[in-house]
Amino acid sequence: MKINKSVEQATYVLLILALQKKHTPLKSRVLSKTMGVSDSYLKKILMMLKHNELITASASKKVGYQLARPIDEISLKDVLYALELNHNQIEFNHLANNIFDDQDHVEESENKIINTLQAGLSSFYDELDELKLSDLLKDGAYQNGCIDWNAKG
Repeated sequence: MKINKSVEQATYVLLILALQKKHTPLKSRVLSKTMGVSDSYLKKILMMLKHNELITASASKKVGYQLARPIDEISLKDVLYALELNHNQIEFNHLANNIFDDQDHVEESENKIINTLQAGLSSFYDELDELKLSDLLKDGAYQNGCIDWNAKG
C-alpha cells in the first residue's frame, strides 16, 4: 500500500503545532522550512486540514496555524480522512458484465467483493483511529508545547 506524501506531511504539521511553545500560531513558511518541503504544496495540505477542522488559521496580523483541538484527540484516521476524498468509496467498472452472460451471478459476485472490501476498509480505519498522534510524542512534551519553531530558523 502506498501512502501519499501529503499524509506524512500533514502528520508532521500536526505534531509540530502540538509541540509549538505555548501553542502560538505558526506561519506556513515556518512549517515548510522546518520540514524542508514546498510552501505552496504545504499550503494545500494546510487548507485540507483546516477544512476538516484539525487546524485553525488566525485572521490577525500574525496569521498562523494552530491545532483546532488537542493532539490527543486527533488520530491517524483523522489525518487520512482529511486528505482523502474517496476514503470509503469503492468504485467498480462492472467489467464482468462484458465477459459473462449470467448477470445475476455477476451481481452476486460483485456484491461479495464489495462487501469484503468494505469490511476490510472499515477494519483498517478502526485500527487507524486507535493511534492518536499524541502517542508519537514524548509524555508531557505537548501539553504546553516545548519548542519555539520560530526561533529555530
